[in-house]
Amino acid sequence: MTNYELMLALAQEQTEESQKKLIKEVEGTIEKAKGNAEKSEALGKKTLAYPIEGSKEGFYWLVNFEAGAETPKKLNDQLRIEDSVLRYLISKKDEIKKPSKKKVKVERKKSVPTFIR
Repeated sequence: MTNYELMLALAQEQTEESQKKLIKEVEGTIEKAKGNAEKSEALGKKTLAYPIEGSKEGFYWLVNFEAGAETPKKLNDQLRIEDSVLRYLISKKDEIKKPSKKKVKVERKKSVPTFIR
């Protein structure tokens, strides 16, 4: 299983109930694919960098989930045909590796000065 992040920009005309309904559908798609929707967070209404379909503002949502490799394609197919979605991005989250507690001994080569005559 891989950790993913889905960022959604929804049309400003959407009501809060319709936004939550769409997020529940997305979470349902993830769970049908034997994934786990860890966290869904509303980021609020923000101004878009440029107008999309006449909208200057949009509601942003962030969904963190864990799923197999085929799940992003299923979400892509679902979100592409949804009229209320202005833009979306599914990205793979990098795992943060913690440094080991063992100290690594670094050997330095002693450089011997060479003299040219």
